[in-house]
Amino acid sequence: MNKKRTAFYIVLIILVGLAAVTFGNNPIIAKKQLDLFIINGILQKEEDVNVTEWSLHAREKMGNVKSLSDAKAVLAELQEKYPDAKWTETESSSSWQAKALLSAEGNKEESITVTASLTTQTAQSYVIYEMKGKELSDQFSKKLKKDIEEKVSAIFRGKPTIFSCIKGEFNDKISRSLPYYVNHLLDAFQAKQIEALEEDDFVSASAITSIFDEKIQDNDKAMNLQLGIRTQGMGGKTTFVVGTPIITIEY
Repeated sequence: MNKKRTAFYIVLIILVGLAAVTFGNNPIIAKKQLDLFIINGILQKEEDVNVTEWSLHAREKMGNVKSLSDAKAVLAELQEKYPDAKWTETESSSSWQAKALLSAEGNKEESITVTASLTTQTAQSYVIYEMKGKELSDQFSKKLKKDIEEKVSAIFRGKPTIFSCIKGEFNDKISRSLPYYVNHLLDAFQAKQIEALEEDDFVSASAITSIFDEKIQDNDKAMNLQLGIRTQGMGGKTTFVVGTPIITIEY
């Protein structure tokens, strides 16, 4: 009887331990997700929200690029990796840019840009990868996640800064004030508003939330979430953009 009781307690301890490990690791697993999919997952839980467009913008400053020829050397490396891509170069007295469209499928569009500012003695160069589209269903998101990870690994030398944005519409039939929608989204993202800009038909808000790791400083205050909400007036649509750490698309 004692042996059975001892065995029971051992099994119980193991089960409790496994549960603790699983629970403890969940936030870590969630943090490994791209912010784009975290934003989408939160918005999909909102009954009155319809996602219409999304974009992911990854950018890395090329610290070893000191001249235009260095920037063009970076371009040559990318041309070798993507030999089928057609690059378009533009140059002025102050800047140089080369851009290629990698794909333009029905569900998404991808591009790479290499840019250099020539206004200082040492060129300031960036490599930018952008993917955008309209669909973010669960099935499509799995393939999309793999595509993004492969491209980011292939294109960038280090760890790029990644900006994620999602556009959408509110579907509720009741006309509500813009501050109502701002507060609604702030609650959904467990965010605290840092500052806001309000106009008659538009509100922009910056906020901070523990859901996302990346932060930027804005007037000595840390932020990692931006909201933009616009109304078309009585009976018109109310649209929104959610971006982290900031919004990088037009709204």
